[in-house]
Amino acid sequence: MHAQRASEQPVTGFARSLCSRPMDARTIPDAGPLHVVLNATAEELKSVGGDYSLYRNWLKLTTDTLRFHLLPSHRVRRHHLIMRTIVEKLCYRWQPEKVRRTLFLASRLISLPGPALERADVLLSHILFPWVSGASSPPIIWSTQGLSPAVYYDRYNGRRWTVEDVIHLFRVLGRRADALLISTETCARNLFSVCPELEEKTFLAPAPVFPRSESLPLKPSLEDGVIRLLFVGVNAQLKGLPEVIEAYRHIRRRYPQMRLDIVSRPPAPLRRQIETLSGVRLWPLLAHDEVMALMAQADIFVLPTHADTYALSAVEAMAHGAAIIISDLDPLPEICPPGEVGFTVPAGDAVTLIEKIEALVANPERLRQFQGNARRRYERVHHPTVVAERLQWIIERVSRETKTSLRRR
Repeated sequence: MHAQRASEQPVTGFARSLCSRPMDARTIPDAGPLHVVLNATAEELKSVGGDYSLYRNWLKLTTDTLRFHLLPSHRVRRHHLIMRTIVEKLCYRWQPEKVRRTLFLASRLISLPGPALERADVLLSHILFPWVSGASSPPIIWSTQGLSPAVYYDRYNGRRWTVEDVIHLFRVLGRRADALLISTETCARNLFSVCPELEEKTFLAPAPVFPRSESLPLKPSLEDGVIRLLFVGVNAQLKGLPEVIEAYRHIRRRYPQMRLDIVSRPPAPLRRQIETLSGVRLWPLLAHDEVMALMAQADIFVLPTHADTYALSAVEAMAHGAAIIISDLDPLPEICPPGEVGFTVPAGDAVTLIEKIEALVANPERLRQFQGNARRRYERVHHPTVVAERLQWIIERVSRETKTSLRRR
């Protein structure tokens, strides 16, 4: 499934949300700050993964006019999350469709106590859909990645759910949300092609990213001439580390000063390959600040992933002025435009990966241009101030329109 370009087929409701300028000030005079409850607890935000990183970054967006809050930790919620994970793992494709889809739907629901939401103007939930008990719910904004290409859902090699199961999920839960928040236009338009009824309630908001410094870091390679590559991915196979190792081994014969940092947990056979290579440092799963420190030093961030719906780590690398080489799977070219911030490569294609890395290593001027463009794109699209203005506009609009709708009933 491929998304159509905006110029080919404008989508009325969604197109309006794309074109509307975020407000610089509240449109309701003296209304006080907006209170947004995030569907996460402080305990959960200690976990690793892009979904939790998004929640952490939303929390950092708190201002005098837009205040984000976390849910209190509770043992019932912890047990519910454990059960949700178990149910999700039971969604095997060989099960009867009705059973599989019921399990899949159950794995995306989580019950929330009404009293925890008493002060909320809006409830913002990523991936999981909140089911509020014991009280009327505030407006629900459901944050999702939209509809990814079928290859993303095929990453389980025949196990778990299909793209049709995901479409069913949107048809059931999408209509229950007051608004949908999607990070990329590509995946939003993919969703609209099968669920056109959701376009009027969908808004686009890229993920905010907080770099280590507001200024563009000075790359060590400018002084020592050593080009540094960086790979970050917990699942080494899925994120394309074998192709990175093959490309590095080939290119380093011509550029022996090149270096590669790997932050991952590779399987034993791949780890043994890494140990035979010079100039490679294999890091365990580092703290987030330590990963960003490596990004500040990296010249090229390499992620030939086989399945990704956003690749937040690539956005973080752009924020630190690294050129990007990433898979051409949608929606990644939208996030990291090829020819602007770096290159895209077909997933699993080590030959093209070699060509693109070598094209930058051999052309320092082009490399520096991509690095500067990457930082500028971050500032234009993912800077916290930009995203906060967009989110405030969306949250206020959803809150206002939901209240207006309730008064009309």
